Amino acid sequence: MKLLYTNWINIVGVFIVSFLFTAIFDSLDPNVSRNFYQAVIASLIGILLYGMLFWICFIIALIILDLFLIVFNQKHLEIKLFLEWIIISSPFIYWAIKYPEQRALYIVAVATFFITQLLRRGLISKATL
Repeated sequence: MKLLYTNWINIVGVFIVSFLFTAIFDSLDPNVSRNFYQAVIASLIGILLYGMLFWICFIIALIILDLFLIVFNQKHLEIKLFLEWIIISSPFIYWAIKYPEQRALYIVAVATFFITQLLRRGLISKATL
């Protein structure tokens, strides 16, 4: 069960990068008259409240896939983490294609999730020793 605690890197990584991306992107948007403080607050509200369903589904998907793929057998860990990334990221890749106005955010979130999966590999190795 220590393995499930390694999901923190995915949650924190995706949250921080998405928050920073939206805060910076919103403050630089010439079509919106917000200062940086307002952009930070809007980004925080958007990611936490508007994205609440996303966070619930993201955490549940991580836990379920970890239970089925990784907890009982850590063989071929890289392939299993890659498969987990593909399964969880596929809706966001679809949304990036379908909704061009938020495409950059979805691409950043998918790339961040991939990087945190690579970092998580090291945490899993330390947790299972």
